[in-house]
Amino acid sequence: METKNSTGAVAFTKKDKQTLESMKTIADGVAAFLGENCEVVLHSFDSLDKSIFHIVNGQVTGRNVGAPLTDLGMKLFTESSNSNKDVTECYYSKNADGKLLRSITILIRNSEGKPIGMMCINFDMDAPFVDVLRLFCAKGQPEMDKPPETFVNSIEELIEVTLREARIAVNGDNNIPNNVKNKAIVGELIKKGIFDIRGAIDIVALKLSVSRYTIYNYIRENKFFA
Repeated sequence: METKNSTGAVAFTKKDKQTLESMKTIADGVAAFLGENCEVVLHSFDSLDKSIFHIVNGQVTGRNVGAPLTDLGMKLFTESSNSNKDVTECYYSKNADGKLLRSITILIRNSEGKPIGMMCINFDMDAPFVDVLRLFCAKGQPEMDKPPETFVNSIEELIEVTLREARIAVNGDNNIPNNVKNKAIVGELIKKGIFDIRGAIDIVALKLSVSRYTIYNYIRENKFFA
């Protein structure tokens, strides 16, 4: 059972605080992805009366850093030590203005498995649909034939996809002589970090129909002139 301080909250170690601090970027990322109608809150169990230490889009519920746990939060805190369920079901509630919220709460544990905080995500279901539509129909979308990200199932597939893109880029540049195109392709692969993957040199050598030693030489030459 976790150690608690005089207020009933959990007594933290330095590592516990670092763990919670590291969650801030995750909260920021979730909020950025889902937009201004999504509030993401981080609670710390070391101070229940002012548990919120990070909040994004607090206008959704009207809260700020330093606000306390909710009644549901208190319930989850009380039950957290004896529960193995770290993610609640999605649930609905209303903020002070009567707006309908769809929420989910995720328990945060330290390296020893002790609960030290929680992340709450609250989405404003009463937000104008046009705002939600605008979020997922952002201007400046990439061309469909040039996706910014390719989803793969294996390292081999990742290498092959990246190699194909590098080939297209190099072969489409008329300023690159034919006799150095393979070297230029390897240069593109270096920029993308492909050779940090174990076995990449052998796969690239096979696809370019050269020896692995040729690839090593190309890598050395590219790094020398970088």
